[in-house]
Amino acid sequence: MVAGLAWFSGSVSIDFMDGTEFVICGRSLQLPHPPGYPLYIFFLRLFSLLTPCARLDYACFRLFSSMVAGGTVAAAYAAARRFSCSRAGSLAGAVMLISSGPVLAQLNVVEVHGFAILLVLLAISLGRSPSGPYFFSLSLFAGHPTSIFLLPPALSGRFRERWLLPAALPVSLWLFAPLRSTFGGLCHYSSPADADALWRYLTLYGSRLALPSLNGLQELVRATGIMTLAAMAGLAAFSGRWSWRLFLSFLGGILFVSSYTIPDTSSILWIAVLPLGLWASMGLSRMFGGGRLLKAAAVALVFLSVLSGASMAWRRNDRVTDVIAGDYMRGAGPGAVLVTAGMSTFHSAYLMEVADRRPDIIPMDTHRCFFRMAPPEELPEFMGGRAVYAIRGWENDNLHLNGLLFTSGTRPVDWSDYDIFTYSGEVHDTFAGDEVAEIWARRGVQTLDEGERERCMETAVEWARGRVAVERIRMLREGY
Repeated sequence: MVAGLAWFSGSVSIDFMDGTEFVICGRSLQLPHPPGYPLYIFFLRLFSLLTPCARLDYACFRLFSSMVAGGTVAAAYAAARRFSCSRAGSLAGAVMLISSGPVLAQLNVVEVHGFAILLVLLAISLGRSPSGPYFFSLSLFAGHPTSIFLLPPALSGRFRERWLLPAALPVSLWLFAPLRSTFGGLCHYSSPADADALWRYLTLYGSRLALPSLNGLQELVRATGIMTLAAMAGLAAFSGRWSWRLFLSFLGGILFVSSYTIPDTSSILWIAVLPLGLWASMGLSRMFGGGRLLKAAAVALVFLSVLSGASMAWRRNDRVTDVIAGDYMRGAGPGAVLVTAGMSTFHSAYLMEVADRRPDIIPMDTHRCFFRMAPPEELPEFMGGRAVYAIRGWENDNLHLNGLLFTSGTRPVDWSDYDIFTYSGEVHDTFAGDEVAEIWARRGVQTLDEGERERCMETAVEWARGRVAVERIRMLREGY
């Protein structure tokens, strides 16, 4: 059931975040962003060899995510049973947890976090077994490093008895990064082939920690929804049981989310939702152990929570990323050099490598983590006789905005050629909404008619999801 929910709630297109990157890496064992997620990439590669898909595209790899979702329900059930929850309470709690917005949103896309959730729930459920330390270390080094905040509910006497050797084994998976870097690849993340480069690779995001703010709690409420969050918190209170392990895990998760300054905070909210969901299983166990009224109320709470979670994670009609990527690629002239940056690099690489679009283009990545040729620090007008087009170039003296891209040419712009200006579907990711906003702003600064310019800028503000994007549009409005 949950596997089906993960499949049907996901997009028929690509997502704006890391999905296209993982598809590219999973197809041929390439090196994604730190810390490389070797086990996840290995499983994607194995799936690509065994799957009956006609084409190894995003939809194909989402089948793997749906399989992970099904396994995650079983792991959540086993984890709840470890906390002495009844069978009915464990099952209901597992469904409530996995269908919650922050968790389901990682299971209906191609994303490592869903795989990490599965591993950490397995580690919690096996905490008292001899394999407990190994599985927790596996969740940490082969899943996602933020799994460290789930250590309290996973701890047991077995960790004191046999922690060192089982914990050391999964660390060796990180050797994948330097070993893979010795071979060329479309996605190579600066090729960390020596010790110094590997250290820089593994600590790339270490500077993002800051003092805690209310952003974590605000994002938890926004991504989870009042209904599901209130149900989980109420059930935890109704359980009448205190668990310092789950409390420490929840508190640590919230503090980290509130201190880790990344734009897509919602992707790591699961580290706070997991302990709360396991605690809710205790409350559900108590309700299912009561009379008919309590049992009916428990079923109703789970049903409403599933509806709420599915609505928060639903992205079936979200096709905006494919539209944006296609429009950027459409803006490059024949035989051009297209210089991408950030998430647009993932999407362009996917369209060229998987969808076989624009084989005439030579792609380059500003951050030098993708493609086999790196651009110069200062982009020229031409490279090898090919016109240069760049997605980012506001401060480049050689290039100017022409359509959606920066280039030295002055081709007439027909805005009807771009699909994004007639897009009426959903937008799930904050980044995607902000990207649409900037595209409308780019149209606005190139529009001579004052009324049309203002309409474009107002539309840009409507699409913007974050304060940074709104401020950027204001600056473009005043500066151009």
